[in-house]
Amino acid sequence: MNHTPLVSAAQLQSFVRALFVQAGMQASAADTVAQALVWAELRGIDTHGLSRVGLYLNFMHKGIIKTQPNLKVLQDTVAVQVLEADASAGAVAMQQACTQAMDKARAVGLGLVMVRDTTHTGALGYFTQQMARQGMVGVAFAASLPLMAYHGASAAGVSTAPLSIAVPAPHGEPMILDMASGAVSMGQLKQAKIFNTSLAPGLALDAQGQPTTDPQQATIPMPMSGPKGSGLALMFEMMASLVMMNPIIADYLSDQPGGRRHRQNAWVLALDVARFCPLDQFIHELERTVDSIKQLPTADPEGALLMPGERGQACYAQRLQDGIPMPMNLITELGELAHARGVAVPW
Repeated sequence: MNHTPLVSAAQLQSFVRALFVQAGMQASAADTVAQALVWAELRGIDTHGLSRVGLYLNFMHKGIIKTQPNLKVLQDTVAVQVLEADASAGAVAMQQACTQAMDKARAVGLGLVMVRDTTHTGALGYFTQQMARQGMVGVAFAASLPLMAYHGASAAGVSTAPLSIAVPAPHGEPMILDMASGAVSMGQLKQAKIFNTSLAPGLALDAQGQPTTDPQQATIPMPMSGPKGSGLALMFEMMASLVMMNPIIADYLSDQPGGRRHRQNAWVLALDVARFCPLDQFIHELERTVDSIKQLPTADPEGALLMPGERGQACYAQRLQDGIPMPMNLITELGELAHARGVAVPW
């Protein structure tokens, strides 16, 4: 019988941190990235968790992710900041942006940090939930290389446009929307390949631009809701890339020198709820709204109506208590990475 080991979040965080430190990353930065990846695993977002460790290490080895980046503020106003991330690990830049956005929101009610030239930003809900726990509405989105088909095209033309919005909620557990505009994520396509799981129709194209349900042939995600999904992704490029003069899509598609280098841009926005209404009243009205929706009749008599992030929070509580399940393919991959770097594994 196959047994999937359960490993504690604390053990995995220490393990991932050690791998990144060994690769040359500062200890504080390595801890930030490890926390973000393990948070994704706890929430059940396995596509943005430990399966990314090998990719990040490869990026560091190639210099795509700088282990000693020089983050600096390019522009700063009372409400808006432009942060040059210098190809830092995405979580490092996003954490700094999150902190600065909240500082500005406390001062003037609203804070926006535009992150220029970072790398894979990971599960954005990790950052928006921090803002929501401080009484803020937190919003984050990212623009990246064209990986997803533009509606009507048979080739990748836009990013999958990750987006997260979090708001304060009762008992200190924010309500978190964490999504992307693709019908399926690149991480989910990778997982489908590993486990040879057939895809539903309408999710992906093959390398020739033809629709496919074969996980081994699927390479290009389709946009969620057709023109709505690809339109949203295009607007993220306009807002997060062009405003900071760091275009990604046009450089990539026109084969500009260096245009296919992995990079991302992002926005992190915080709004201080208490500036506009008492926080406890906001939370009361949120509860009232949620209760109203949950009382609606369900399409499935046996089903329940879930709020954004509710399933993820239940997974978080269970995995924090019982441990995070480690599939054998991931154990093998991480074990090999650890052995090559002299890092002990926690399983």
